Amino acid sequence: MVSARTIERWSWRLFALGLVAAAVVSYWDYPQRWHTPGYWLRNLIMYWLYWAPRLAGVFMLTGFVSRLWNVRGGQRLLAMLMTVGTLIGLWSSLVEPQQLRVRETVVSGIPAGAEPVRLAVIADVHWGLFFRDGQLRSLVERLNALDVDAVLVAGDWTHEPTRDLKAGLAPLADIRHPVFGVLGNHDVESPGPPLTAPLREALQAHGVQLIEGVEVVWKGWSLVGLDDHWGGSPGSQITRLWPAGAITPSTASNRIVLAHQPDTLALIPPKGAYLAIAGHTHGGQIWIPGFTPWWLRNTNSEQPWWNGRYASAVGHIFVTPGVGTVGLPARLGVRPTIDLLALQR
Repeated sequence: MVSARTIERWSWRLFALGLVAAAVVSYWDYPQRWHTPGYWLRNLIMYWLYWAPRLAGVFMLTGFVSRLWNVRGGQRLLAMLMTVGTLIGLWSSLVEPQQLRVRETVVSGIPAGAEPVRLAVIADVHWGLFFRDGQLRSLVERLNALDVDAVLVAGDWTHEPTRDLKAGLAPLADIRHPVFGVLGNHDVESPGPPLTAPLREALQAHGVQLIEGVEVVWKGWSLVGLDDHWGGSPGSQITRLWPAGAITPSTASNRIVLAHQPDTLALIPPKGAYLAIAGHTHGGQIWIPGFTPWWLRNTNSEQPWWNGRYASAVGHIFVTPGVGTVGLPARLGVRPTIDLLALQR
């Protein structure tokens, strides 16, 4: 019978081997993708953070669990804490990012002349480094299973994706609903690789209607898209689309505005939309009470709109927590989400 000490010893050997394998796979994966200029070391570290839990995580967990049987007193308590921490890390990196959910929100009191509609809202797909091809295909399957009138995508389609954008994004062509979208900061080099033009081409080739700076009349609604707050010119678009004196609350009441960042929505004139939609925050992505709200307000958004529906001077605000990850390949307490918005009388 193999002893717990032998299991621990071999677990740490295999753990070290897994870390080396993760570095090798990361080095192999790296040349096949677009990269943000000047961030090569950061990117390699993020690749390693993606592959290490998959290739070494189970050995780390086995090492700490077996250590519980080999030590006593304070060392055993430490081993127990490390076991719990490892379990949380593996859950957040391997399990929760795969737990795509559908969350329905009803918004009543739509304006006269606008049809009741059901909208699937997603954002922050970040297809590429952390959100791989299989997840993109699963996302499309979930969208196709929904009874909705359209899909709205609030930007950040990519994050260090593979070189052939048109081939990689091909599953989007299978979405059976109309798709309207805008680009996010990672799509327009803020930060991100210089892929904006080929990304636009690939999305449009697969049936996505990009609507930044334009107004689209649809089912009695006026769909308006705005540029990214960091990498575009939403202010000038707002000045043009909401000219002073020409747009009144009654004429703007049927507007659905789509932008990437909540801060962009705050620039819209008061009562300038019935519903304004954004993403970008990831709902915090890793929710640590007290810390995550502080982090969001100081690094991500000046507005306290992070996840869900809010009342504002602009109109109804809705922020979706997104489906992908960035920075760390992990989610904790904030599951990837398709938001289904039912706009009704």
